[in-house]
Amino acid sequence: MTRARGERRLRSFAVALVSALVCTGAAWGADVGANDDTGKYEPDAGAAFYDQMASLGLRQTVVTVRWQPSDPLALGERPLLDLTVAAARRAGLGVVFATYPYPPREIESGLASPEAFGAWLAELAGRYPEVRQFVVGNEPNQPAFWRPQFARAKQRSARAFGPFLAAGYDALKAADPNLTVVGVGLSPRGNDRPLARSNVSTSPVRFLAALGAWYRSSGRQLPLMDGLSFHPYPNRATDPLARGYPWPNAGFINLDRVKQALWDAFAGTGQPTTREGLRLYLDEVGWQVDTAAHEGYAGLENVAVTDEGTQAAIYGELVRRAACDPDIAQVNVFGFRDDRARTGFQAGLHRLDGTPRPAADAVRAAVSDGGCAGRSSRPWRPARAVLGARRPGVRVGTDDIAVELKAAEAASARVCLLPGAHTLSSAKRVLAARKPQTGTCASGRVPQNRRTTVRVGRLVGPHTLAVRLSAETNPARATTTVRLVR
Repeated sequence: MTRARGERRLRSFAVALVSALVCTGAAWGADVGANDDTGKYEPDAGAAFYDQMASLGLRQTVVTVRWQPSDPLALGERPLLDLTVAAARRAGLGVVFATYPYPPREIESGLASPEAFGAWLAELAGRYPEVRQFVVGNEPNQPAFWRPQFARAKQRSARAFGPFLAAGYDALKAADPNLTVVGVGLSPRGNDRPLARSNVSTSPVRFLAALGAWYRSSGRQLPLMDGLSFHPYPNRATDPLARGYPWPNAGFINLDRVKQALWDAFAGTGQPTTREGLRLYLDEVGWQVDTAAHEGYAGLENVAVTDEGTQAAIYGELVRRAACDPDIAQVNVFGFRDDRARTGFQAGLHRLDGTPRPAADAVRAAVSDGGCAGRSSRPWRPARAVLGARRPGVRVGTDDIAVELKAAEAASARVCLLPGAHTLSSAKRVLAARKPQTGTCASGRVPQNRRTTVRVGRLVGPHTLAVRLSAETNPARATTTVRLVR
């Protein structure tokens, strides 16, 4: 047996094992924690703060550690980290470092280099050997953390971020091969509009597609990450958990879309997808609540917010649903305690004064349930066709035939009118040819969730209308239909 065949059989066995365990309702259970830097700045280095987190059954705390390109060797908050890491560990919490270059203006100016970033990460890992998990990157699909997003109207941030992720992975694995390197820290939304007046950003699906394209073109054989960090915030805090985003953005309810984007980007490469064991780390998630009845907060709220009871119900359900998805490794609420300024973030399990919200009890109860007992979940499998492709509508006019197309994701369309009757297989061969010897063809782009009309010239006699839709993010995923037109 060749090595390649052996690896394929091993992956197939692993996927089958995951499927069997999920179908029998196995108790998976994602580790639940909080993403909050409050402990670093407490007089006791966070000892009481971390004890409160541990009392709810939380397993880890995510702590931000930024690298400044213009001062690459600065100690920064290291004295604070020395104390707070020790305090969190004494409380029984695992410590996760969320690391990334900052500010974005220094990235844009060219001050940042992947090699210097990797060297800094290696030194950080050596200083804190008790920290076993590193997140490399923070919302590089958003201009608040990475610029530029586009150059000459072409997606740029993923291609620029890729070398930093690769350097971070290599440096951390060289420091300790057993460290867990979690990549990207992907924002759930982006407008994909390089000429937008503000917030020029990239959607998560298209960012992963661009990152995969860079990876394939780079010739790299090693992985970029052991897991993917994703931030499934709601579009609005008033949204229920079941309301996600339209493609190409994604929320918690759209995690299958993120898994598909990973598979489209990296399948068949050295970077594993969730089909080969890569797991998702939901490192930031939160529903902001109304704080009008509580003292100590400053300023006016700048977004619509929900109430504490609704937040509690959402958090409890989110933890329970995550426990039933074997691809989810962690859920980290952002943050554990509220910010003082209402222009900040008020989605914590505790209010500003340290008193617990109903969400604290909801999360404690969900964690104590002990995984996925009594529930079932089907294992995710990659789609091979265009997502949500509708059967084409046909209108025969005097001079042409109008073909109406629609899909749940962006796709390219090729429409051909072929003389006589064709089977699906014979139509596919014709559609694959650049210049069919017979018939007439037209092409078009199908935006996501919008009807698009492609017109082909009308011919005399019976013909076969052949339509192929190819997914924008993976042209190998295609949907072909044939229909006899008289």
